[in-house]
Amino acid sequence: MGNQKMVVAILLILALPIVDLVLLFRVGKYIGFWRTLGLVFGTALLGVALLAVQGFGVYRKALNELGAGRIPKNQVIDGLLIVIGAVLILLPGPMADVAGFVLLFPLTRWPVRGAVLRWIEQYIYINI
Repeated sequence: MGNQKMVVAILLILALPIVDLVLLFRVGKYIGFWRTLGLVFGTALLGVALLAVQGFGVYRKALNELGAGRIPKNQVIDGLLIVIGAVLILLPGPMADVAGFVLLFPLTRWPVRGAVLRWIEQYIYINI
């Protein structure tokens, strides 16, 4: 059963970029090459700006948590999700952009953070 999950995961990892590029070409066919190129660069620039703003905010919150003597677990997960979101936005394709923006905005990131924290608590034991 474990091998089947691994095969499915590998197939998804290989198929999603192909589907994303097909969608990008369809968008390009519909709105034109230059507008599509502008959309790709525009989302990349917006992603970099959001990375800077959100990343600095999470860094500041992590420092506050450390200063209060607490472990900044939410901020560490947020930081990781923000970096993943920024990388996804830098990749060309509408699906990657949507997933990246979901990870960059706090209101849409918190459910993902909750799922990641539950997964960590279920599979990883940390003795502090």
